[in-house]
Amino acid sequence: MTLENRLLMTEYSNWHIRRSRASDATAILVIRSHPISRRFQPIVPGNLQALGRILGKRGSLPLTPRQSSKVQWTVLVDDEPAGWVSLDVTSREHHIGSVGYALAPAYHGRGIASGALRHVVGTAFDPVQLGLERLEAIAAVENIASRRVLEKCDFHFEGIATGLLIIDGERVDHARYELMREGNLSS
Repeated sequence: MTLENRLLMTEYSNWHIRRSRASDATAILVIRSHPISRRFQPIVPGNLQALGRILGKRGSLPLTPRQSSKVQWTVLVDDEPAGWVSLDVTSREHHIGSVGYALAPAYHGRGIASGALRHVVGTAFDPVQLGLERLEAIAAVENIASRRVLEKCDFHFEGIATGLLIIDGERVDHARYELMREGNLSS
């Protein structure tokens, strides 16, 4: 199955993804503040104005092979913000980026997160857009749902990073994943 076909496959059909906007800040702040969202992520909810500025900047940066910043998309369900996917170009020299994502709990388990992530993977690997060759992602070891999203998107498990992040004052082990652009595998 081609990546393009997999991009379109989800269990819930009334969603789409677009570049983030400052106007998404209120809904994203609610999602970031939710206890389920914060359980596995070191998210600091922040304030509305600062978040609006961040989203506006990340959503307006050009998607080019020279981009070396963090870019972001908003996931919409019934045209309302329901989550996000971010991509941080961590090494332009080595064509590496890292992805992160979150979805409002009401939409968990419906295939939306994996569909949104597939869209961003396509953009990341497109040589005309971001031109990356390797994507990395982490998920708390106990965050089975997030790990499943990565595996559904063909990310490969690389190992456990012991005590990688501090969440609610405690060090949490994280599973590391990678995905290489087709044609760039060394094996």
